[in-house]
Parts: sequence; structure tokens; C-alpha cells
Amino acid sequence: MEMIPGVTSIDNSKASLKTATTDSMGKDDFLKLLIAQLSAQDPLDPMGAQDFSAQLAQFSGLEQMTNVNSNLEILQKLEEALQNTSSVNLIGKTVESQGNTLNHKANTSETLSYSLESDADSVQIDIFDSTGNQIDIVKLGSQTQGKNKALWDGADKQGNALPAGTYSYAVKAENSDGVPIQVDTFSSGLVSDVVFGEDQTYAIVNGKEIAMSTIKRVSMNQ
Repeated sequence: MEMIPGVTSIDNSKASLKTATTDSMGKDDFLKLLIAQLSAQDPLDPMGAQDFSAQLAQFSGLEQMTNVNSNLEILQKLEEALQNTSSVNLIGKTVESQGNTLNHKANTSETLSYSLESDADSVQIDIFDSTGNQIDIVKLGSQTQGKNKALWDGADKQGNALPAGTYSYAVKAENSDGVPIQVDTFSSGLVSDVVFGEDQTYAIVNGKEIAMSTIKRVSMNQ
């Protein structure tokens, strides 16, 4: 029997197709194999109308799936382009995201944002410099569940004004029984740049990469 490229075997009675080198076929490959099958079938025992209709239905379904995949790829690229445009528009704006860093400006007070899982009887905020040294402590009284804010005067424990730079803070909270309460902290800063990574997009805030998915708030600079 004459071998046909791309076909390992042709069963004239059952009209079965097998590819030699691949686990999946495109619509062009499927059409070529169908034509090869029809050309090589036994004239005395041709493919039945039902079998031929089934082959055409498979081809039609494969073509539709290919078209759907192509359209999905186009939509995905369009969505990525829209997201990139939206991300670039954040440059020059102030954003708030989960984190505990702040870009302190000399001779100014800083707002520290945090969220409590439940009501707290006491709250303490420790301030650290860029090397991790504790430089100040802000003690607060009882605070309610949810989003809260505290003001740090930008000075150390001795009341000396601190220079501009990157600082961080940690919030400790306890209920009336002295049991620690879960706290989430938030940092804010100006978006200076946007980086498009392989998996997601990042905003550069206070010199650090912040995933766009973690940004909770965007505001215009006054």
C-alpha cells in the first residue's frame, strides 16, 4: 500500500485517521488527512454518508474552536493594553497599598494608616529608620475595629526632627484581656514609575515595587 505523508495507517473499512508525529492537529492538518483518507478509500467500500458527516462535523467544530481561541487572544491583548494604559496614568499620583513604609519629608508630620481586626484597648506604633533601629514610639488609647489613622510628628524619642528619608512602622494592638489583635498596615506614596513584569505590573512607590493588585486607594496630589 502506498504510504501518504502524515498518515501512519489508513483503514479502508473503518476510515480511521492517525497522525504520525503530533498529539494535536490544526484545522489545516485535519483537512489534509480527510482528503488523503477520501483519496485512499476503497471504491468498492466507500465511506458512508453518516461517517462522512461525522468527519465534517469534527472539522467544523475544530475550525470554530480555532476561531474562538484567536478571538480570545485578541481580547487578552486588548485587555493588557488597557491595563497598561491605566497603570501609566498612576504616575504622579498618590496611592495607598498594604505595607508599612513611608517616605518622610523633613519638618512634616506623617499619617500612619492601619486596620484592626477587632476593637483594641491599647495600640502602640513603633517607628524605625532605614537600618531597622527603633527611633520613636507612638502610644494610643483604645481604638475601634476597622481602618484607623495616627499622626507621627516626624521626630525621634528625644523630640529631635528627623531628616527626610524612608522609614517604616509596626503596630501592636491588644484587647482588654491583653490578647494581641491582628493588624494590617498601609503605606502611601507618590508613583514615580511603572514596571511591566512578566506576570503582573508594578508601581514604583517610595523606591519600592508595589504590585498593582495591592493598591487600595488612588488620590490626586493637592
